[in-house]
Amino acid sequence: MDTRLTLAWLHLLALSVGLAGVWARARALRDSLRHPEDPGALRRAFTGDTWWGIAAILWLTTGLWRLLAHTEKATSYYFANRVFLLKLALFMAVFALELWPMITLIRWRRGKATPNPRDAGRIEVISYVQCALVVAMVLAAVGMARGYGMSSGAHSGAPSPAVRAGPGEAPVDTMMPTPEPTGTETVSDDDLAVLVRELGMPLDGVDVTTLRSNFDERRGGGTRQHQALDIMAPRRTPVKSAGAGRVLRLFTSIAGGLMVYAADSSERFIFHYAHLDAYAPGLRDGAALARGQVIGFVG
Repeated sequence: MDTRLTLAWLHLLALSVGLAGVWARARALRDSLRHPEDPGALRRAFTGDTWWGIAAILWLTTGLWRLLAHTEKATSYYFANRVFLLKLALFMAVFALELWPMITLIRWRRGKATPNPRDAGRIEVISYVQCALVVAMVLAAVGMARGYGMSSGAHSGAPSPAVRAGPGEAPVDTMMPTPEPTGTETVSDDDLAVLVRELGMPLDGVDVTTLRSNFDERRGGGTRQHQALDIMAPRRTPVKSAGAGRVLRLFTSIAGGLMVYAADSSERFIFHYAHLDAYAPGLRDGAALARGQVIGFVG
């Protein structure tokens, strides 16, 4: 099991365990109010609180690891994602709400304060609010995984299937704004000559004779055509613009990850760069591109 998979698994596991723990704490405190003669109710509340604390530590540790160690995407990617910022705000709200219950329950455990119905009722209500916030965080995480929230012009809704936009073009998203045509719909020999003359290798040190075309391969269990060429390189290797032109769109999808759509200088062809680890600093929709300009990094 690799590090990325382990961290993702532990992070999601912590969410589920934490949700169960804080819910159990709330229900046990409710029982202590309804049945004050039941000595086990408070013990159950302490047990739920313990699991909630363990989950919170695991949740925070794995989250920071994934954020700062670039195990999934670059840190800059997350802070450019509005849904991630919402998730972070929800986490801060959960943490702020937990401060007083945490201190109060520690004092109860250590015998420095006597449990009382007023504080038990307040912690019960706070626990329910925290449950709702954790559920909202899970929803935000699911949204991020499906490409929601990206700034820099990324599509705010669910990604659409890639289709071929025309002769000789790379696959483009159906929701992507199409540039104004600059000629006839038929690709001419002159158009191809411009492409051949301007097109360059987007990665340094790659021997083109070693590349094997997998453009027509079937992916997704045979449900879709690949429609791209895989060029393997170490992670964080700079990805350079294959030709002069402009950025059409920065985009995130489930199948392609972090992507760049760019037009060539004639605006007859679209270059599609996928599976990036991060964008180059300052890259934005509409930016002019020079051939060989760094636009991102291999993911």
